[in-house]
Amino acid sequence: MGSVVWLGFVAFFVVSLVVGVRLVLLWNRTRQFPELLIGIGVLGIGPIGFGAMMVGVTLLARGVSPESLAVRSVFALGFATVIAGVIAKCLFNWKVYRPDSVTAEFVTGAIALVLGTLYMRAGFEHAFIPSDTVDGPVLVQSLVQVSALLWGSLEALHYWSRMRRRAALGLADPVVANRFLLWSFGAGAAGLGTAIGAAVSWYTGVASFKIPWLVASSSAHGLVAAVAMWLAFVPPRSYTEWIREQAGLRTRAV
Repeated sequence: MGSVVWLGFVAFFVVSLVVGVRLVLLWNRTRQFPELLIGIGVLGIGPIGFGAMMVGVTLLARGVSPESLAVRSVFALGFATVIAGVIAKCLFNWKVYRPDSVTAEFVTGAIALVLGTLYMRAGFEHAFIPSDTVDGPVLVQSLVQVSALLWGSLEALHYWSRMRRRAALGLADPVVANRFLLWSFGAGAAGLGTAIGAAVSWYTGVASFKIPWLVASSSAHGLVAAVAMWLAFVPPRSYTEWIREQAGLRTRAV
């Protein structure tokens, strides 16, 4: 069971690392902010933020004192990069999907303000060491993160529905359209997994990483997110050919 659970976490870590680095390198060539924002979002929430948090949890499980500089540093890094990733994704949602929306601008600013405040509180009150119980600030952080992920998922799904109709008329690339659908699945799976963890932890009063079935649930959602990201950003040729073939059949039917 343990090795199966780790499969989801490792897949999410590796795929996020590969995709995030590829997007940042792409931004280095194109200087287009959407690539940079998604790259920061994937790396911040995924390998850097999640990885640092897992290192901290592992150190605590092996008996390293919570007062040690190493433990505090990795948790501080993990928290900061997760926040940076969430804000980057919100900026992407605003700038790409709704660039003229005052509401999207306000929501992005509000999320950044709330997360920044929570980060300072975590540093001042308990030196970034996560609590074994779920208090108000932890629940707020989870809700904000879930909101950002599900917002991106719904925006991508809406954009995919528009591009799918255009692709059926031969006016859009079906592979690009499919990437928005996959991105919707990936962000949605990550958001749903986080939401389940937050809800159960709040109801039971126990940290999610201490509930075995909840850890397995997080792993499964991470695996779905990893597969969706891989097909969206590093798809095998057979997959893209299949997407184009299906799009051709729909176009002829129209």
